[in-house]
Amino acid sequence: MFNIKIISLNKNTYFLFKFIAINLNKNENNCIFEAMKDILKLDYQDFLIIVTFFMFWVSTQFGQVIEDTIAYFFVLSLGIIHGANDLSILQKKDHKKNSYIKSLSFYLGIILVCIVSYLLLPFISILAFIILSAYHFGEQHLEKKLKDVSQWKVLLYLIYGLFIFFMLFNENISDTNSILSYLTHTTISKAIVHKILLVLSFLLFLSFSFLLLKKNDLKLNFVKEALYLTVLYLVFKSGSLIFGFAVYFVFWHSIPSIKDQINYLFGTHDTTSIKKYFKSALIYWALSIFGLVLGYFLLEESIFNTVLFLILFAVTAPHTWVMKQMKT
Repeated sequence: MFNIKIISLNKNTYFLFKFIAINLNKNENNCIFEAMKDILKLDYQDFLIIVTFFMFWVSTQFGQVIEDTIAYFFVLSLGIIHGANDLSILQKKDHKKNSYIKSLSFYLGIILVCIVSYLLLPFISILAFIILSAYHFGEQHLEKKLKDVSQWKVLLYLIYGLFIFFMLFNENISDTNSILSYLTHTTISKAIVHKILLVLSFLLFLSFSFLLLKKNDLKLNFVKEALYLTVLYLVFKSGSLIFGFAVYFVFWHSIPSIKDQINYLFGTHDTTSIKKYFKSALIYWALSIFGLVLGYFLLEESIFNTVLFLILFAVTAPHTWVMKQMKT
């Protein structure tokens, strides 16, 4: 088998190559979990910049078909899995049976509200989905870095998440409008998206500057954050809409979320805990994949796209609530 000799590289670069090689000298049944364990152990922010650079390289070397194939693979694997343990988290959070039943009922109620709202007001539902997702993405990325910031935290999460979304929309306006027209029969001009992006950029800069001036005890390195966002922008600019979204959704959001969830459920990131997490998520993940494949072959494209968004919206809203419950 292959051996990789690594000279003069820091440990995070080593772990990246180790993950790509997937420990070929190890038992195949355990190698993926071992690689995942190594990634969860390291300083993920350092790993993130390396993998985002790598994805930028991928976006410049291959066409849209290969990009989208890679994107769907990651979204349908780690992307779906990161939200498949919501009920396990609720069960751990609410030890008493009555309390769990109430939480489960509320969870299912959110799903029902999302479905009904989309059927009645599709455009408003898309806006709600973007706002919810933006907040959720911002919370995951910034929460630990802004622990000592009690005021305006929710607003910061929202501004950051919306900035990511509109940066992606701005560089992929044609594909964005194709999806919008499918779902709502409306489109948005690039001029409007660009203006919103400029406003969000100003608000984000203002917010970070304010935090810096207040000299809070932050774990936020502003130079690093600017570098990360620059590299992410390059991915958005050179790649397709789904590829850019997948890079952010999986590597910037889902893997850090999985790390937090494993720690909450099992208290550690060892191989056994990772196996338990994926085993617990397996049935929900398999059902999700089966449903998507069935819908893809049985439904017309426009109907399938509508159903796909409806599922995303109906799952994102309660998942955001569960993550909030987990962290309180």
